[in-house]
Amino acid sequence: MVDKTKSIKEENIPKLKAALKHLVQRFDISEDETHVSFATFAKQARLQNTFNNPAYHNVDAMQDLINSSISRLSQPTRLDRAVKLAKEHMFTERNGLRGVRNVLVLYTDGRSHPRDTEMFYLDVVAIKVKPPAVKGAQHQRRF
Repeated sequence: MVDKTKSIKEENIPKLKAALKHLVQRFDISEDETHVSFATFAKQARLQNTFNNPAYHNVDAMQDLINSSISRLSQPTRLDRAVKLAKEHMFTERNGLRGVRNVLVLYTDGRSHPRDTEMFYLDVVAIKVKPPAVKGAQHQRRF
């Protein structure tokens, strides 16, 4: 999940993209190994791809998605909506949740917008303690 708000600053977009691309290069992304789902957020949260989309079961496709998904910055920061998206859409069986270890990586520069943000602590807890979808599945790394 990546924060696309103006507080990131336009001049830092290349650094952010480089960091994300470096991260995905560290994993064996393929049909049988690591699957990556990617989301961006500012005022709204958007799921850019799902774990079960075979078009993104390789590093090059993920890097292209990163490159095309982060261009314009907006505001405000709605971290609550990002976490809710992860809980309700990203980490679901319908979108490719498997019975393997799950990791959520969050790139942000700070806090959610204080005036509008809804409480989201319980959404974080729900993501953290969600039981595996399939018992006895192979242990594979995945985002």
